[in-house]
Amino acid sequence: MTTNIKVTGTVAILGGTGDIGLHISRIFLTEYRKQFPVVRITTRNLESPKAQELKKLGAELHKTSESFDNVLSGIDVVVNALPTTIPDDVKTELAAAVARANPKVYFLSEFGVDYRLNEFDGYEHFDWRHKRAITAQTKAALEGKRTKLILLVTGMFLGWLFTPGLGIDIENNVYTPLGSGSVRFATTAEDDIARSIAQLAILSLDPETASTVPTDIRIAGQIVSHEEVRDAVARVKGVPKGEIRSRSLEQFNNNLKANPNDNVLDYIWVLIGQGKLDFSGENANELVNPGQSLWKWKTVEDQLRDSL
Repeated sequence: MTTNIKVTGTVAILGGTGDIGLHISRIFLTEYRKQFPVVRITTRNLESPKAQELKKLGAELHKTSESFDNVLSGIDVVVNALPTTIPDDVKTELAAAVARANPKVYFLSEFGVDYRLNEFDGYEHFDWRHKRAITAQTKAALEGKRTKLILLVTGMFLGWLFTPGLGIDIENNVYTPLGSGSVRFATTAEDDIARSIAQLAILSLDPETASTVPTDIRIAGQIVSHEEVRDAVARVKGVPKGEIRSRSLEQFNNNLKANPNDNVLDYIWVLIGQGKLDFSGENANELVNPGQSLWKWKTVEDQLRDSL
């Protein structure tokens, strides 16, 4: 993948060896290294295999416990890939440190479903409650600053799609949507999320395009339904189309309300059934990757072929 180098900058990736952070770090250190020659990464363990891999790729490593002021000094773009469950005092200090550093661009730790559409009144998953609080705190800290705040939502991580909990059982070829199996939802590969972050950073750093980048952004690598996933499995694995076993969306959601739990996939399963992960009507795919000219979005079929 090649891009025209009109602007360059420095980037700090907080939590750069985590689940999504590692993908972001690798993409910045490889595909976008010319645009971002300085890549600082925070991690809990500087000697871990993941950290050492990134160091070999040219990352500047810093411990997560290090002062945020040191890590963010002179940085243009900050990507927060830390878990939302970090202690409250750390969240407060991070928001204050970002305000002091006043970077040009700050990506909050969103990267998932658009929880603003949730209707889990009184039983919302704790992760989304944390995100709401962090967003409000960060916006208050950055008021009057030059920093462009970006909240990027991506739908389901494609790498999670075949894990138990979303009604997709490719081993037994059974597909269990909540409600209709034709309801579609967004799913985006983790590397494509990373590329989108890099592209949005570049667009935001360029004075000619900065105004085209909104604060709230959706992307969707592919928009599919349970039925379409089933059909993709049949094509890739050469098996008959699997069985669709719909469950009652209302009954499942009522049970979740009566018995809330920590499994975020249960809540995402409900959102899929409600059609709230269908980003086909509103997404920024053409902004970050016009006509797929920069890369080809990874599809469910691609993911299946990689896993065989």
